[in-house]
Amino acid sequence: MLAKIIDGCSIPSFVINKQHKVTYWNTAIEALSGIKREEIIGTDEQWRAFYTEKRPVMADLIVDGAHVNEIETYYPGGYEKSHLIDGAYEAEDFFPDLGRNGKWLHFTASPIRDNDGEIIGAIETLEDITERKRAEEELRKTQDYLASLLQYANAPIIVWDKDQRITIFNTAFEQLTGYIAEEVVGHPLSMLFPEVSRDEWLTNIGQTLSGEYWESVEIPILRKDRESRIVLWNSANIYDKNGKTLLATIAQGQDITERRRAEENLRYYLQEITRAQEEERKRIARELHDDTAQVLGSLSRQLDNFIRKKHGFAPNEVLFLKDLQAQLNRGVQGIHRFVEDLRPSLLDDLGLIPSLKSLAKGLQEYDGIGTELKVLGGERRFSPEVESLLFRIVQEALNNIRRHAQASQAQVVMEFAEDRIKVTISDNGRGFELSGRVDDLPRSGKLGLAGIQERARLLGGTLEVKSTPGKGTTLIVEVPS
Repeated sequence: MLAKIIDGCSIPSFVINKQHKVTYWNTAIEALSGIKREEIIGTDEQWRAFYTEKRPVMADLIVDGAHVNEIETYYPGGYEKSHLIDGAYEAEDFFPDLGRNGKWLHFTASPIRDNDGEIIGAIETLEDITERKRAEEELRKTQDYLASLLQYANAPIIVWDKDQRITIFNTAFEQLTGYIAEEVVGHPLSMLFPEVSRDEWLTNIGQTLSGEYWESVEIPILRKDRESRIVLWNSANIYDKNGKTLLATIAQGQDITERRRAEENLRYYLQEITRAQEEERKRIARELHDDTAQVLGSLSRQLDNFIRKKHGFAPNEVLFLKDLQAQLNRGVQGIHRFVEDLRPSLLDDLGLIPSLKSLAKGLQEYDGIGTELKVLGGERRFSPEVESLLFRIVQEALNNIRRHAQASQAQVVMEFAEDRIKVTISDNGRGFELSGRVDDLPRSGKLGLAGIQERARLLGGTLEVKSTPGKGTTLIVEVPS
């Protein structure tokens, strides 16, 4: 009965007795080893299936009740006690003489006992795990290759586990931080953040672990020498094969400290240039008002007195003089308007909103474009620099409407929120086709819009442009207050 059970089993198996003689050798092990049962049963040559020289197999060691030290001698580091069968051992090994290119086998040898518990033999079962081992080896090579790519990538790359402990820290990240991998791997990610912002960024990291990710997020890190650097991060979560259990987070960093400093310096220079421009505008406006406009106004009054007091002019001469006076008056009005464009006195005296009301009124009176100014939220004053830049943004937008939009209606909405100011300028003009990003405006010839964007950036804000041919244009500027 036992012979039929063993022989009918699809698992390669053999049995030896107390004298190490083979008593059963099933069909499956015949196929695996190439040795027929007629050749092996009754002999102690079971080793021939696996080795070129005689040595004990695991079943022989079980029959002899070998100590673990002896098992270690024959299967160094490749065996373990069975978790299911008392007295049994399992092992994995490569057998180069099995098959064409050798085979990996997982084998289990279990003692066979009599009624008194004495060992009277052993059964050994084998499993061909060659394909699994090959797959594991390919996976290991792939993992090594990917690890090499990560390690020597030009971009700083870091990986942390679900407990926010660093597991991978590549060479580029070493150069960025001054740490070597051995100093940070296994340590909390928090060690890389400045203490002043640590809690905030650890909260953000917790959000990435709950399924979110970072895309171009600026986060400062603290170098080993205690210097703080600004890093632009992109991250992605790594899940197990079911896509539900988070294993780790991988992030790529880019040191943008120097870029940020250059941008801050450029912003400072632009602010200084803008301040100088406004001062120069103010000076020119004052000189035009106090000098040129006064002279022309005085000439107009003198001419008026001359016409009224002097008699005997022919009608055509009077007409000529009155036309000359009208031209002088128009010149004075033009200078006043030019002065207001250069630097409206209302902006210095009364602030932003009265100045914008004057702009809207001028667009309606001089250009025939119905212009509405709406103020939402609690109106308040800001520094002269901020009010000047906001005024120039609206002024440039309305100038664009006057020159290019062919609009009949325009609207300016000033919205004062607690932490920001939102300015929306819209018209019902011809609109235009938007191409590319707002940053591409200078290349597409939209220099007025580019100027608006630069002023918004000087205030730490943004510009959004919405336009459709035939349906008008809307500009939305948001700046922190």
